[in-house]
Amino acid sequence: MRSKALHLIALGMLVGISVAVSMPARGTAHAALAPPNAAGRCMAAKSDGSGGPYPAKVSANCTALKKVTVNVETDPVIGGAFAPSNITIKKGTTVIWIWKSGSHNLAPFHAAIENPGFKFSKRFTKAGKYKYLCQVHPGQNGLVIVK
Repeated sequence: MRSKALHLIALGMLVGISVAVSMPARGTAHAALAPPNAAGRCMAAKSDGSGGPYPAKVSANCTALKKVTVNVETDPVIGGAFAPSNITIKKGTTVIWIWKSGSHNLAPFHAAIENPGFKFSKRFTKAGKYKYLCQVHPGQNGLVIVK
């Protein structure tokens, strides 16, 4: 019985250490994840992942791609980020949002709040400007410009 109790205490200490090591220190800023379309020449704007603004002031030119990936992730200032948050695509392009962090949604495209690993895709067939946002994190906005 005593060894079982010691085992549980040791396990609890390991879990506590793991959580403490994985959590950022208060006030520590983290950069966004690597741009998801780097090889395809569709890069996140410099502001993506560093407190905004969201959407970025400059649109990432993604017109050479048939599929564009946007990471849904954590931002050190406002809590949530889209990277890239402002993209320009051609009609017929599919945008795939991949959740890298949890508790985000994609209004008006996907209202449910999702967690890491979730993917949502939308094919844009009409020219226009499509604004979207995370309703959980005020300021986490995105823009898809379809030409």
